[in-house]
Amino acid sequence: MSGEPVARARDFETFFSCAHPRLLAQAIMLCGNREDAEDAVQEGFAEAYRAWDRIAGYELPEAWVYRVAVQRLWKTYRRRREGQDRLPDLPVPVQAGPERTAEAREVLRLLAALPPRQRVTMVLFCLHGWSQRDIAKALRMTRGGVAANVSKARRTLREALGMADAEMSGREAFVVGPGREERDRIRLTGTGRGVPDPVDRALRDTESWLRAAVLADPAEPERARAKLARRLKRRP
Repeated sequence: MSGEPVARARDFETFFSCAHPRLLAQAIMLCGNREDAEDAVQEGFAEAYRAWDRIAGYELPEAWVYRVAVQRLWKTYRRRREGQDRLPDLPVPVQAGPERTAEAREVLRLLAALPPRQRVTMVLFCLHGWSQRDIAKALRMTRGGVAANVSKARRTLREALGMADAEMSGREAFVVGPGREERDRIRLTGTGRGVPDPVDRALRDTESWLRAAVLADPAEPERARAKLARRLKRRP
C-alpha cells in the first residue's frame, strides 16, 4: 500500500485490523470454506481501499465491505451443490470449552450440508438482519424465494439440532411489524410473546466462536495484510 498518503493508509490500516477478523468469520458462515471466504473478504477490502476517501465517510464502512464480499461469494458459491464444503481449518479458541466447540462445529457441519440458496439466505436474514428485499436484490432472487429458502433452512437446522419447534399456527416463525421491513420481525411462540429464535441463537454463537478462532491464530493479521498488499499490487 506504498505510494498513498500516510494518513489515508493509517486510517485504512486501523479499519482493516479491527474489521477483518469479524468479516472473515461472517464470510465463513456464508460459504463454509476458509479460502473462499478470505478471497471474498480481501476483494471487499481492496475495493474499499481504492475508494477509501469516500468509504471512510460512511457510517458503517464495514457493511459496505461485507456486501462486496457477499456478492463475490455468491458468484461462485451458487454453482456448488450441498455437502461440498469442509469444516474450516481454524485453531480452537482458548476461552471456548469443549462443549461450545463441539456445538459450533456441529452447526458448521449442518450449514455445509444445506443447499447454497438456503444457507446464504438464512445467514443473511437470521444472523445479519438483511431484509428479504435486500437479499433478493443482492442475490437476484424473488422475495418469495428468499422467504421459502430461509424457512426451509431454519426448519432443517431446528430439527437436526433437536430444538423444540415453536407453534406457529400455519405461519412462519416471524411476522412483519406494521410499516416495518422484515428485519423488524417479531419472533413468536404459541403464546404470542416475542422470544429469541433458537436457530438464530445457534448461528450467533457459532459466528462468535469463529471470530474467537480467527483471533486465536497469531499469524492471521500479518498473513491477511500481506495478501491484501499483493492483491492491490496486482490490480491498480
